[in-house]
Amino acid sequence: MQLLERNREALGVQTEPTDPGLVAMSLCSLGVPPEEISSLLSWKEFESFCADLLRSAGYDVRENVRLRKPTSQIDLIATGTSLVLSIDCKHWKRSASISALSRVAEDQHRRNEHLRREFPEWRPIASVILTLSQQGERFVDGAAVVPLYSLRSFLSSVDGYRELLTLS
Repeated sequence: MQLLERNREALGVQTEPTDPGLVAMSLCSLGVPPEEISSLLSWKEFESFCADLLRSAGYDVRENVRLRKPTSQIDLIATGTSLVLSIDCKHWKRSASISALSRVAEDQHRRNEHLRREFPEWRPIASVILTLSQQGERFVDGAAVVPLYSLRSFLSSVDGYRELLTLS
């Protein structure tokens, strides 16, 4: 229970200590493989926890945004002071290959173009793929691939990554 409390404080999130997302991140910090943890967490629990983390970092968050013509869905849209983050939450059962990440990034960029047409007045829109993975941050085809454990760090320096991001 102490680990859960410490992680909750470190993340700055106001969830219950038994929140499934917090438990999952705590297990990751203990070295439990994300593949094992993801089976304990529903996609909805994972997305909800990601949204809570973004809110705790000061972002305005919209969940499960539906777009029409063509129909598509974005897991989370997080609006910050300089960028809008279009986020695809992935709690895969195993680590993704670069080709799988490229496909996800391409799909997210396509949804961002659609989002830009619907909201032309918004700040620049960047693609982010949030994962349970323990690997470090990286960029694939203009999208940021961010493990949850480093989300706060990524958010605090996101403006420094602008050159690595494809912005819509």
